[in-house]
Amino acid sequence: MKIFAVRIGEKYGPEYETYLEKKLSDYEMVWIREPYNPEVVLQWNKMYAMNTGIDEPVCVIDIDMLLINDYKKIFEFPIERGEFAAMPGWWRDTDKEGYQINGGFFKYYPTDCQYIYDKFMKDYKHWQSYYILNGTTNGPVNGEQYFVEDSVKEKLKLKVLPPEWFTRWVTGEDIIYGKSIMKFNVQLTRKYRKITGNDYVFLGDEFHPDIKCVHFSHRFNKPHEWKGFKNYV
Repeated sequence: MKIFAVRIGEKYGPEYETYLEKKLSDYEMVWIREPYNPEVVLQWNKMYAMNTGIDEPVCVIDIDMLLINDYKKIFEFPIERGEFAAMPGWWRDTDKEGYQINGGFFKYYPTDCQYIYDKFMKDYKHWQSYYILNGTTNGPVNGEQYFVEDSVKEKLKLKVLPPEWFTRWVTGEDIIYGKSIMKFNVQLTRKYRKITGNDYVFLGDEFHPDIKCVHFSHRFNKPHEWKGFKNYV
């Protein structure tokens, strides 16, 4: 199985490739290091995999994550033709209703998703700004996960992986997201407990054993800069 990942620009160094290639050595990693179109920006280049003509499942992942515990269950998650699997975004990146996934992990048949790629490329300038302008997300570059979710629902069956498998995390409590002044990891732990029934996200020096993927997203929040990263190499 092929796993596609984007590393364009200087935000993330080659150590992110090294980490994921080691973790995912049972699969074929396909790195997108240059835009497939000069006007398609950063993470929107994940759309490339939908245009490959591959007629078997592939995975598409973000690179700002830790893979822990029995993480291969994510990549082996079963799908059939006409289905599209994605990781949940239970921590909610938007106040808009109707969205439930996060763009950090997709699994799909590219031949099923050609229509999504074609829709995007028909008016890519519009779509790259659409979800920013309508207030779903913030700029300067964002919105691909909402475009994908809206488009999947047009023709495919969306399957969301178990919420207890995933969490977001931050490298330091000086990084605060959302409107509350409460520290982000405290907010997140309370929500994880409510949604999954698990008592904690991170306790002592370990994440909960149900967690398989820890997503460090946003510009200044990089897993390799987290003090606990060395425990998960």
